[in-house]
Amino acid sequence: MANEIFIDWLTISQLHTNAEPFPIYTGGINVDYDPHGNARFERVRPARFTGSHETRISIKSDGRHISLSGNVGRFSRQDNLFNATWDKTLAKCNRILLARALPAFNAGKTGLTIGQSDAPSARVSRIDLTANFATGSESQARSLIRWLGSRSVSRMKKGRAGDESVWWVNSRHMLKAYIKHIEMLKHGCAEDDPVYLWCKEQGVVRVEIELKRRLLNDLDMIEISKITDERLIQVFHEQTEVFNAVDRSDEPDILDSIPSKSRIYAAAWMAGQDLSSMAHRATLFRHAKVLREYGIDIMEPRNIEAFPVKVRIVEMKPLSMPDWYSLEDDQPHLKAVGE
Repeated sequence: MANEIFIDWLTISQLHTNAEPFPIYTGGINVDYDPHGNARFERVRPARFTGSHETRISIKSDGRHISLSGNVGRFSRQDNLFNATWDKTLAKCNRILLARALPAFNAGKTGLTIGQSDAPSARVSRIDLTANFATGSESQARSLIRWLGSRSVSRMKKGRAGDESVWWVNSRHMLKAYIKHIEMLKHGCAEDDPVYLWCKEQGVVRVEIELKRRLLNDLDMIEISKITDERLIQVFHEQTEVFNAVDRSDEPDILDSIPSKSRIYAAAWMAGQDLSSMAHRATLFRHAKVLREYGIDIMEPRNIEAFPVKVRIVEMKPLSMPDWYSLEDDQPHLKAVGE
C-alpha cells in the first residue's frame, strides 16, 4: 500500500529545552493595542520559504521553539498527485530544518538519572491524509461526486461545488472529495501536461482528510512517537466511512424493513417526489434520522442515475503510484521570501 495513502499537509512543532539557542526565523510580529495604547497581544508570524514550482513552506523559530507548516512532500516538486508517507515526510521536514541550521524534530527523551530533565517530543497539530481513486473517465468522476453529494455524515456540515467537489467539516476534521485534473487546471497546470492528461484519462478523484488538533488528541496522535504509517492508514479508512455506507435505496425489499411511520417518506423519496409538501421540516428531519440507518437520506435529492463504479469506490481501492511518477525534489534548498 506504499504511496497509496499519503500526507498532503503537516503542522508540527517542538520545544528544545536542552539545546543551545539556534537561529531565529520570523516573518514579523503583529501587535494588538488597547484604547490606551498598551500592547495587549503579540503574535509572531512565521517566515515563509519558497522552493521551485512556486511551492512554499512556513517556519517559525524563537531560538528555543520551532514550528513548521505546509505541504512538505509537495515542496520543490511540480505537483502532488502522489506524495510522501509519514516517515518520508518527517525526514524531509528535518532536511529542511538542517538546511537552516535548526535542530531536527525528534521524539524527545525521558530523564534517566537524577538531575536530568525530560526533553519534550515534537508535537503535531494537523495532518492531511490523501488518496486517489480511478473512476475510468471524467463523466464517471462527476457521477461519483454527485453520488457522494447525496451522502450525509453525522455531526458534520456538508458543502459542495456542483459535480466537481464535495466536503464535510466540523471542529475535529474535514473530509473532501474532488476531481483532481479539474483542480490542477484551476491552479495553473497546462492542458498538455502529462500528469494532467493521465488524471483526466483515469478520471481521478482525490479524497482528503484534514485531521485537526482535537481529533489528533482524541486519537492519541499528538506526539510523533505515536504516529506510524500503519496507524494513519487505519485512521483514513475509519474517517472515510461515508464511502462504505452503501446506498440501499435500489434494493426491492428495503421498504419492508423500514418502520411503518417512516416508510411513506422513504417510498415518496424513492419515487422522486418533493417531500417538502408532505410534512414540516422538523418532521422530515425526524424521519431522516431513522432512514439513514437504512442507507437512505431523504434530505437529499433522489439520485436515480445509475452509477457504474459504485462498487469500486465503496470497496475503497486507492490508485497506486505509476512507475513513471517521481517523488524526488527538483530543488532541495530553501529560499526565503524576499531573498
